[in-house]
Amino acid sequence: MFKKKITWIDITIILVVLVSILGMGSKFSTAKVAAPMDNSSQEIYISFYIEETPDYVIDGISIGSPVTESVQNANFGEVVEITPGSSVYWEPDDAGQLVGSSREGYSSLYLTMKAKGVISGSGISIDKSVYYVGQTVTIYAGNSVLKDGRISEAVPVK
Repeated sequence: MFKKKITWIDITIILVVLVSILGMGSKFSTAKVAAPMDNSSQEIYISFYIEETPDYVIDGISIGSPVTESVQNANFGEVVEITPGSSVYWEPDDAGQLVGSSREGYSSLYLTMKAKGVISGSGISIDKSVYYVGQTVTIYAGNSVLKDGRISEAVPVK
């Protein structure tokens, strides 16, 4: 029969293969999101502001409409307040300075939603996703999509 001695080169090759397999396994394993220190969800109000959106988009939203964020698909709860205002459209004047004006058929919108989440020093955690005041997000509210608005406030429900 054929007998072979195991040499240090054989052991090195086996170790390299094992480390590669373990590295690939950890690379493709599911991501583990760090939970906030206070893991108890509470009801929070999240305010969203968009400078300009067509009036018909606002008409597709009503009180009680469900709201989700487009990238992480986080549940932003339901709409509790809809506050349209004059749209803010930025364009340069004759001197090249940006000047805000309003456009017909468009409005700005403050949208307040009631959701379950955690407000902490490291952001607003909703459905294992973290958001921040001032962050630009796209949300689906009712039958409408609101692109490139910002989270303007997050406060606990009292």
